[in-house]
Amino acid sequence: MKRLFLLSFFTIISLSAVLANVKPGFNIKVKLEHYEATELVLGFHYGEKQYVKDTAVVDADGWFTFQADTMLPPGIYLLVLKPDNNFLQILMPENDQEFTLTTDVKDSVNKMKFKGSSDNDIFYDYLRFLNKQRPEADSLRAKIARTKGNIADSTRYTRELEGLDKIVKKFQADLIAKYPGTLSERITKASVDPEVPEFKGDDTEKARLRYYWVREHFFDNIDLTDPALLRSPVLHAKVDQYITKIAPQHPDSLNIALDYIFDKIKNTSEINKYFLVHFLNYYAKSQIVGFDACYVHIAQKYYCVGLAPWTKKEDLEKICDNAARLEPILIGKTAPNIVVTDRQNKPHALWDVDADYTALFFWAPDCGHCKKAAPFMIEFAQHFKDQGVKVFAVCTAVAKTTEEGDSQECWKGVEEKGFTDDLFMNLVDPFIRSRYKKLYDIQSTPQIFVLDRNHKILMKRIGAEQITKVMEEVMKMEEEKKKKK
Repeated sequence: MKRLFLLSFFTIISLSAVLANVKPGFNIKVKLEHYEATELVLGFHYGEKQYVKDTAVVDADGWFTFQADTMLPPGIYLLVLKPDNNFLQILMPENDQEFTLTTDVKDSVNKMKFKGSSDNDIFYDYLRFLNKQRPEADSLRAKIARTKGNIADSTRYTRELEGLDKIVKKFQADLIAKYPGTLSERITKASVDPEVPEFKGDDTEKARLRYYWVREHFFDNIDLTDPALLRSPVLHAKVDQYITKIAPQHPDSLNIALDYIFDKIKNTSEINKYFLVHFLNYYAKSQIVGFDACYVHIAQKYYCVGLAPWTKKEDLEKICDNAARLEPILIGKTAPNIVVTDRQNKPHALWDVDADYTALFFWAPDCGHCKKAAPFMIEFAQHFKDQGVKVFAVCTAVAKTTEEGDSQECWKGVEEKGFTDDLFMNLVDPFIRSRYKKLYDIQSTPQIFVLDRNHKILMKRIGAEQITKVMEEVMKMEEEKKKKK
């Protein structure tokens, strides 16, 4: 049995939408030995989470009954046990939703019995088989861990584990061949990774060929359009692994991988909706520098062109507005030009900065984080002063009146923080005439962008405590690029 954390289903999609377009008729009767509670919850997998469908109360004969005049969407459902939220898994095939089951909660898998559901019989035969193999596999892994210094014993235990793996794979292959089309077969097959062939060459070449083969054949055993797999732990995990582990973790490569997935599921409205929502939210929350490009890509290629019709008008407007604000300042884009002024009210254009690299630094006099960032920025400016790096520091204090004296708040902050003119280009725009806040999406400070000589954005939204190390890495990568040309 496993643990279940019950979550509100309405965080992603309404229950009515999930249960739409289904046929009438499910009736599930459950009797559980050594289960003292009088209520039993029916839940289900949906993507990466689990949700509640119904609750049944025990009758005088000890049976819990779940029934309705509409069939449930197919997938793996959960009998959630109170009070600890342990659960038993049952299959809900497309046309096999009237059955009874009995088991003992103290040994639920081994004692599970079904009447009227051949698919669940197959599924539990498989679970019982896995339960028998698991202790031996765990024991062998523990022995391998303990004998790493003993090559002979480690090799022997590894071969035994490989032999056990072959036994499991054979059972899976037999199940897949014997019960084609069943939900048990589809879930089992989807859980099995394609067998990678042997490649020739040295270790580096074999690793390269193996990677490309895995990437090409990653979805060979799974039907990404099967709605039953959306209501299982399999589909989300498989797609998520492909995007976060198999695809190169660079925005351009990730966008290609995302398009590959969305193209495969474009004709499956529910699955397409699930993954569009999931990955838009995933990249909206990502803290990895540059991954906002994936958010912009999904928003502009799918949401903002009418391919996400379920989205409320006001939400869609926010999504598209966010994407439009972020798109001009993605890594690789030319930084928008701004013209700001110095202490003598002399204008300075960002694009006029003559330096191999420019650190564009937005800060505010009353910002606590800016105060903490100041020593790191001073250290950075000193370190790179003679290495072709300039700091274009823009104070973001806004004028409260039309008098020029309002800029004094910025100049006072410059003095307090030690931003001397020999290290920083200290600049202000108290009336925001340059529109820098909108152009650079400045909603908080400090904000740092690293630009090359042509004002292309190389890095952004990095912490001041990281900027020296980041700058060193950037300069190293840029030098390597020059050598390859």
